[in-house]
Amino acid sequence: MSFPICLAATVSAHNGSYQRRITLNRGLTVLLGPNGSGKTHLLRSLKNSLPAHMAGKQVRFLSAGRMGLMERFRSDYDGQRGNIRYDEATYGSKADAARRHRTETLSGDFQTLAERADILIKIQERLRKLFRRDVLIDWDGGNLKVSFSRTDHAGNPYSSGREASGLMHLVGILAALYDDDVGALLLDEPEVSMHPQLQAFLLREMIGVAGFPAVGSNKKIIVIATHSTEMLQIQSADDLSSLVFCYDLAVDPVQIENDAAELKNKKIQGLISRLGQEHKLSLFSKRPLLVEGPSDVIICSALAQKANVHLEGAGSQLLPVIGKGQMPIVVKLLRLLGKEPICLADADAIADGLDLANAYIADDQKAADIAGTHGFCDANTMASSIFSDFCKLVEARWEEVASYAESHSYWIERSQSEEVQAKRRATLCTLFLIADCELEKLADDRAWIQIKQRFKVLFEMFAECGLHILRKGSIESYYNEGDCSRSIGKPIDAVNEIGRLNELSGSTIETQYADVLRCLRYAASVEPIREADALRDLLLSVVAPAHARLKAGEESYDFNMLARQILGDRSKIFRLSVIDRKLVVEIASKIIDLGRFPISIARDEDPLARINAALASS
Repeated sequence: MSFPICLAATVSAHNGSYQRRITLNRGLTVLLGPNGSGKTHLLRSLKNSLPAHMAGKQVRFLSAGRMGLMERFRSDYDGQRGNIRYDEATYGSKADAARRHRTETLSGDFQTLAERADILIKIQERLRKLFRRDVLIDWDGGNLKVSFSRTDHAGNPYSSGREASGLMHLVGILAALYDDDVGALLLDEPEVSMHPQLQAFLLREMIGVAGFPAVGSNKKIIVIATHSTEMLQIQSADDLSSLVFCYDLAVDPVQIENDAAELKNKKIQGLISRLGQEHKLSLFSKRPLLVEGPSDVIICSALAQKANVHLEGAGSQLLPVIGKGQMPIVVKLLRLLGKEPICLADADAIADGLDLANAYIADDQKAADIAGTHGFCDANTMASSIFSDFCKLVEARWEEVASYAESHSYWIERSQSEEVQAKRRATLCTLFLIADCELEKLADDRAWIQIKQRFKVLFEMFAECGLHILRKGSIESYYNEGDCSRSIGKPIDAVNEIGRLNELSGSTIETQYADVLRCLRYAASVEPIREADALRDLLLSVVAPAHARLKAGEESYDFNMLARQILGDRSKIFRLSVIDRKLVVEIASKIIDLGRFPISIARDEDPLARINAALASS
């Protein structure tokens, strides 16, 4: 037997079970996905699928909470311990050794160190040379004790209860890796508690033993579920076939076939060979947001914070794509991985051609529907028609728009060989930079205003499909109150722009950066977090009956007692009182900040309307 191995697994969930299939194309397979996407459920289900491929060896599963009962000796785990019992840490009795491969915590691996002197030697050597530590295994009254000592200075050994949790995790995982009785190791979040460099070391050790299990060999199948880029080694297109993307427990995971034709594409192979940490981060998101460079990342991050747009929380991740023409390739690659890439592109991405646009609108039903309402048979035909008419207009009537277009950086920074291209770029931006009334004056036949209206429809269609265009040019064209004569700048310019943004009002930012903010909100694709919404029902459940009593003349009634009767302890969030014959509602919590409170509600006012108005503006 050899790779690939096709595994069928039954994933148990709270609402039933699901049948899942994944393929192990090599020794190390990585499960990726956000919290709650089903990685751990899938990983655990493989315990029952792998034994047939083990050549008589064990399947070992290590949970993300693998410290397990060890926490009794490392923390005040229930708030009643007082002094923490560091020095009493033990890891079971000799009878527990028989269950060491079934134990899902590190206790099983420390039992392995007690059983296997050869594995202990391998770990001791690495600890001594790399971390200036030694690990000691002893039996004390029938209980297994683990101690550590420092090799870089004199001192007595100390209990494992006092050792750094990252090193404890490392020792346990290494014991499982070096155990040749184990044919498959299933690791949930191997990065837990580990410094990035420690994670990188562990990955190298895993790669060293990953392979097909066989008698007389320590090669083993390793499957991990991780949130760490340090646990990914992607050096070639073939490595992608060992990634399994989980998006939801009830949805089949996504995995590229090992022989997928797309992996043979030279451009995709070149892109993968250049993957950096930022690209790896995008592998952990469902909706990566592609931008055209580090300056875009800086500005988008700042605007997202100013506008309370939670990109990462919504499963998005800013990903700078360097190099013109790379965007369509990256989009294609991310879609292969089951992702929904969103793009914020400079205007030249459209002015230069439709390659990027076609990557978004081809075979997209929303785009086809929009094109149909405008009399086109499909979205590509619509885009091609508008782009072609635009190019013809610029070529034939440049002089009509030149006085405006020549002030744009696309024209100012042009080279002689790019003059036709520069005209298209500068003109496209000019259509959106000058007022419609000015465009009307450029030609008696209204050609320029008409082509702008057609582009607006086209850009709306692109946006519906996830492609957003910076209509002023590049991100720098939005700086300094829209000075579009500036050339593409450096990250330091973006940092300086953030300082200016902090001095602007929210409405000014909304106007100036409308194109960018629209894209960010599309990428976040969630409603804004408003604590007022969560508070509304609680308030109304109390204010309505309280106001009714006030209206009936019961001004001396204890309205806070009424609130407690209705809501119990939740009533502590706010206070009710009567001042000047009005019901006064205050927010008592120090962590919920609603600017329009306290509010007063007169007898003849509608409490529902009053509360809703106050919460709507908070």
